[in-house]
Amino acid sequence: MNRIIGACGLICSDCEAYKATVTNDDELRRTTSKNWSKVYGADILPEHINCLGCMQDSVKIGHCSDCKMRECVVSKGYENCSECDEYPCEMMEEFVKVVPFTQDIILSLK
Repeated sequence: MNRIIGACGLICSDCEAYKATVTNDDELRRTTSKNWSKVYGADILPEHINCLGCMQDSVKIGHCSDCKMRECVVSKGYENCSECDEYPCEMMEEFVKVVPFTQDIILSLK
């Protein structure tokens, strides 16, 4: 499986939603929806678990569908934040506080 990196540096191809989608694995969808519902305190149904990566024009899930970093990257015509001259911007600095490993991924792409 090819490694797909999202706008922010998350590896979409490592995501359970992506794996469930590309393998059409309904059991993984059910497991992921149950886990994510608990973690995020939301009602995430198995049918919501369909994603081919945040930079694709396909359906997005939850936080990916309204991600401001993705919106910024798309508006600039980039693949991810590593291509931006403004990196690290305030948005990315805040994100890295929550998901620190993404900084290493983005920096490895520069």
